[in-house]
Amino acid sequence: MMAAHLYLITLFSLSAITLSVAERTIDCGSMGSYVDSNNVTWVGDEGFVTAGKSMNNSDVVTKPLNTLRYFPSGQSNCYTNIPVTKRKKTLVRTKFYYENYDGNFSPPSFDLVYDGKHRDSVEITESLLNDEKTFYYSELISTPSNESISVCLFRTSPADNPFISSIEVYSLDVGMYADLGPNEGLITRQRTTCGAKESISYPLDPYGRPWFPLGFDYALTNLTTSALSIDITGASNKPPEVVMSKALSSSLGESLKLSNLALPLTGLPVYLALYFSEPQSLGRTQKRSFNVFLDGTQVGSGPIVPVFGKATQVVLRDVVATSLSQIVFQSTDGSVLPPIINGLELYSISNSRDGVVGVKPRAKNAVGDGAKTNGGKKKKNKLPLILGVTFASAFAVLSSGIC
Repeated sequence: MMAAHLYLITLFSLSAITLSVAERTIDCGSMGSYVDSNNVTWVGDEGFVTAGKSMNNSDVVTKPLNTLRYFPSGQSNCYTNIPVTKRKKTLVRTKFYYENYDGNFSPPSFDLVYDGKHRDSVEITESLLNDEKTFYYSELISTPSNESISVCLFRTSPADNPFISSIEVYSLDVGMYADLGPNEGLITRQRTTCGAKESISYPLDPYGRPWFPLGFDYALTNLTTSALSIDITGASNKPPEVVMSKALSSSLGESLKLSNLALPLTGLPVYLALYFSEPQSLGRTQKRSFNVFLDGTQVGSGPIVPVFGKATQVVLRDVVATSLSQIVFQSTDGSVLPPIINGLELYSISNSRDGVVGVKPRAKNAVGDGAKTNGGKKKKNKLPLILGVTFASAFAVLSSGIC
């Protein structure tokens, strides 16, 4: 069983997604259908669920966040018959906007189970945000074995009523996340664009994946490609070209370390994908070459030499990582330029085919404009911090220098 990584994100980022690849977008608690400002067709949840009660929050204007369905009874309640393409990789996103809809000022915790196989945990820590630009969400990438899937909400506390605001289903292209086994699932922990100042989503990412900036750090240098375009065919997960057009590099030396991974202290088996593209047309005397390690395990089969105008992807999976883990970029002998990173994705693996297991934590996580820490106090920090007592931050630069 995996734990949820629930982000608090800006509505601006996700509202920009035109779900041209979406198979279904469900506005939970609503009736009928409508087309939003991005030409996305939303349908009500009738026909997908038979239990629970719908709620329209008159204080919330933005669709689909202004409605929800909550479940005051039953140990588990399910949405079923959600259409998907059989045996085609699919991303499912569920959203949760509490905003004290029940007047109790007591945000709930509960579990999600996707298609009867992949478990995630929801623990909302804000009772009243007063901000429709922020909400929690969970994501799963998997390969459905049938033409429909289910999303079930499990009660984990007698005092808490599970609820849900929306469900979105996206189809992914053949070859994306090819390392994923037929019974496995990837639960999103982190998706980062390095060097960018703003979040990225559709149409810049045609698959609707939101990418969040790493943030400013004095030890990093932001780089922008001089290439007229970037060929992403060398990266099977198809990171958007705009992500590959920006990079971060060490400004202090030959190594770069990323720490405070969005994982529990107890650890989870992970899927880590890193993306690189050389931003400069290098001269004959210039060389950029480096190795990448996750806690001593090399990512990729050897040194990484980013190519100008092209994307390179390396993947490491089935390694148990924790919040104390580090991703280390270390220049090779003879490299005269420091390591770079353009983008990364971090997932926990559900039902790992190699039997790698971790401890299921309870997540209390969010990422947003105003970074938040325990107690809900806002910090003026542009890094995408994680909300909650379990995790400290999504990715922070631990050190950058000569090791």
